[in-house]
This record gives sequence, C-alpha cells and structure tokens, in this order.
Amino acid sequence: MEHFYQGIHGWFNCKDLYERVVKEAKPFSIFVEVGAWKGHSAAFMAVEIVNSGKPISFFVVDTFKGSEEHQQETSIKDGTLYEEFCKNIEPIKDNIVVFQKKSTDAAKFFADSSIDFVYIDGSHAYEDVKDDIKAWLPKIKANGLLAGDDYSTWPGVAQAVNELLPTSTKEGIYWMYRNEIQP
Repeated sequence: MEHFYQGIHGWFNCKDLYERVVKEAKPFSIFVEVGAWKGHSAAFMAVEIVNSGKPISFFVVDTFKGSEEHQQETSIKDGTLYEEFCKNIEPIKDNIVVFQKKSTDAAKFFADSSIDFVYIDGSHAYEDVKDDIKAWLPKIKANGLLAGDDYSTWPGVAQAVNELLPTSTKEGIYWMYRNEIQP
C-alpha cells in the first residue's frame, strides 16, 4: 500500500522509530498512539503495519478536543477534528481502533504488561505527560517500548520524562524507554 500520510496536516518526527517497531514486531503485537491530531502519523503507522503483513493491532487515542496550544485552530473551534481525522484515515480505517477519550481513561482498557509499543504525543503540559506516562507504563510488556515526542521542544515533556524515566534514551526530538522489567 502506498503511503499517503504526507497529504495530512500534522507533525511527525519519528518515521524511523515507527518503521523500526513494525519491523521488529512479533505477530499479534499491540501498538498504541496517544495523540492523533488529524491522523498524519497514524496513517503512516497503519500503512507500515499493512505492508508488513503482520497481524498487529493498532489503537489510536485522542479526545479530539485539541491541546491547549491548538484551541484557535478552526477544526477545534468548530468541533470537527474527529470527523477530519476519520476522513483522513479512510483508506486504512479498518486497521485502526480509535478511542475517543482521555489517554488515562483509555489506558484502563488494557491489561498490565499487554502492550508492545506506546507512543505518547498528546498534551505537552507537564502534568498531562506525567499522567500519560504513569497510566501507560504498567501496560508495557517486558522488553516493550514506551516512547514519545517533543522532548527537546516542550519543557513540560522533558521534565516529566526526566523525573519518571531518567534512564530513557533520546533520539532527536523523541524519547524512548525500554521496559526491562520481567514478568
């Protein structure tokens, strides 16, 4: 399947990471993306999964109400962000399960140690990032990966990651934490 994410408005700084986790994924892996905006990175991930031929479940979590910095965007003001997201992911909609809710609420739907990869890119506010990490970290399988965006661009992200995951690694704008806790 041809990639079409380039035509979707959004920010996406971890193409290499998404390619790597799909390549390394075992059959029946579970991936979660927290923060969808208009579907730019979700479309990329879903196409990567389809092209891999692997049975990977992909969940996307967003309130579709926008972060604080996006409240002046037209799709937020007129309440059409979710519809825009759905339109943008139409070609791969059957490969994405959407949770239209707060990240911390969506995490409750997953058993502890059940997820292979979670990418956090929702709110950039310190408390929100901290809450997201606390909610999703227990859900990561042994040797699974918890990662996120905007480490070097949003001070609240860096502060939360440094406090809760001091051994995480940073690659450019994103951070990663490999769960080495064994079951």
